[in-house]
Amino acid sequence: MSNQTLALLILVFPAAGALLLAGRGWRLPRIFTVLVGPGVVWASFVCVLALFAGKASGDFTYWTWIKSGSFDVPFNILIDNLSIFMCLVITGVGGLIVSYSVGYMEHEDDPSYARFFCYMDVFIFSMLLLVLAGNFVFLITGWALVGLSSYLLIGFWYQRHSAVVAARKAFVMNVIGDVGMILGSFVLFVTYHSATFAGVFQGVQGRIYCTRLACPPIGDTPTLELAAFLLLVGAIAKSAQLPLHTWLPDAMEGPTPVSALIHAATMVTAGVYLVGRMHPIYDVAVYAHGAVAIVGAVTALFAATIAIVQTDIKRVLAYSTMSQIGYMFLAVGIGAYSAGFFHLLSHAFFKALLFLAAGNIIHAMHDEQDMRKYGGLWNQMRPTSIAFLVGSLSLVGLIPFVGFFSKEQILGLAFARGDLLSGSVWVIGALTALLTGFYTGRMWWLAFWGKPSPQRPVEHPHEAPPVMLVPVAILAVLAAVGGLFETRALGFGTSAVTDFLTSVVGPQRWEESLPVVAIGLVTMILATALFYGAMRIRPWSSRVPWAQRLLERKYYFDDIYDGVFVRPLDRVAAFLQRDIEQPVIDAAVVDTGYLARWSAAELSLTQSGYFRNYVLVFVVGVVAIAGVLLLVRALT
Repeated sequence: MSNQTLALLILVFPAAGALLLAGRGWRLPRIFTVLVGPGVVWASFVCVLALFAGKASGDFTYWTWIKSGSFDVPFNILIDNLSIFMCLVITGVGGLIVSYSVGYMEHEDDPSYARFFCYMDVFIFSMLLLVLAGNFVFLITGWALVGLSSYLLIGFWYQRHSAVVAARKAFVMNVIGDVGMILGSFVLFVTYHSATFAGVFQGVQGRIYCTRLACPPIGDTPTLELAAFLLLVGAIAKSAQLPLHTWLPDAMEGPTPVSALIHAATMVTAGVYLVGRMHPIYDVAVYAHGAVAIVGAVTALFAATIAIVQTDIKRVLAYSTMSQIGYMFLAVGIGAYSAGFFHLLSHAFFKALLFLAAGNIIHAMHDEQDMRKYGGLWNQMRPTSIAFLVGSLSLVGLIPFVGFFSKEQILGLAFARGDLLSGSVWVIGALTALLTGFYTGRMWWLAFWGKPSPQRPVEHPHEAPPVMLVPVAILAVLAAVGGLFETRALGFGTSAVTDFLTSVVGPQRWEESLPVVAIGLVTMILATALFYGAMRIRPWSSRVPWAQRLLERKYYFDDIYDGVFVRPLDRVAAFLQRDIEQPVIDAAVVDTGYLARWSAAELSLTQSGYFRNYVLVFVVGVVAIAGVLLLVRALT
């Protein structure tokens, strides 16, 4: 089978699965949904593995989708090492999550069960379209479909008002980002007269003569700065970075596998992919590029501080996701693209593991998510507890887990680069690493150690079935040994991810030194110490209640947005409805109806039913017309 066919099948399989389940799939036996839902994702994974093994590359054009004059949009799929890397994450980790869902959603009725897997396949298809797109039109299409999919899945339990509100909030925030994406793409099209990545990048390389920080901005740089900032708006919204971040914690209203898919393998990584894919633009647009690093660093610290006070286990993981995506933005923002993508891979392993292990707990606790009502799970759910511990230590960044190698590579490269921006974001990143150790330790000790809480809804929780434990076990192994893909955070060893992505994002321009590696090890030791120390310093909030309130209110972002945007718009809408729509627009329509009814009623009086009356009216009419005609003739 040709590479061109395999590339197309990556998209065809999940699309076909979604169509099958969207039709009469729910009327068929449940085994049909069980096989089709995860099966099409694994089929795409096999196609990606075949392309990976065959070292495939190329911009495959299947047909011309839109052609109007000089405007040409092909249906093309871009296969290179970056798109293959992203597809491996989406279909591999995504396949494990969708397979896990077979057990997690077992108690749903058949229509809802099929609907869930239909939405999941649509989500996978949308994300694959996004990363395989070879032009901006398909990129925007995939980008918007990911937002639609998240809306459907976050609001899957639409009977809950909170789920509907959370889905709507996520959709609105992402639409703001979509506008930025569309405007940025339009700026690039107007400038370079091409809708394809290849055409735009060729134009950038041909018309920009200086792409280093030391050079003055010349040529098309102002236009590229504008386009890069607009694209960054889309990246910030999709990856839940400041200030368009408020939708992500509320997205926990969806089923836990949805949280895992959004946070680990698909949606929130789209912004990192976008900056990496557009690196020829960001390498030139130095101000926008620096903004990426600053936004990432600030978001990483911001989210980590909020995670300290959360009591809902999924919300702790949600804020952790915001923080870890911030690390990825930090990396790609300073030009360490490979390090950012390695952390994307690492995060997919350990965050999917944490969410699915948390799903096992929530499943056993009859949907209770408050960690304060757990306790003592280490002795009662040992397999899940071990898996969660592996994910937690990877999140903290302890050797030899994958999180250490990816996180310390980012911090090490930021420190080694040596300029003011990189040094500043390193300080923020190192402080965030310490806070990560604390809130992760707090989560672990609350949920798994000590005695069972008297408020626990289940005295003897049951362990998850094999269909849920097997994906968790696979992810635990990947989180434990995944660092062997790239051990350069220690200053030696393999660099498989960097070498694989070099052909797309370029080689690493600077390296870590031995002192930098030593500083990374010290950071790891301190973060691990805070992980263990969190058990003893949990009551810190009682000594600083103002900080507790500030963090519990999430720095009042929701309150500010509510006061600045939501309430004023509600008042404007109420005014327009009360004083414009009802008395003017509605009244005009209603009064027109009343006038028609009155006219008809009055005219109906002329319909007496007597023939002599009708003859009389006819004669009077003839006489009147004749009189008018004679008068007109006399006057003329």
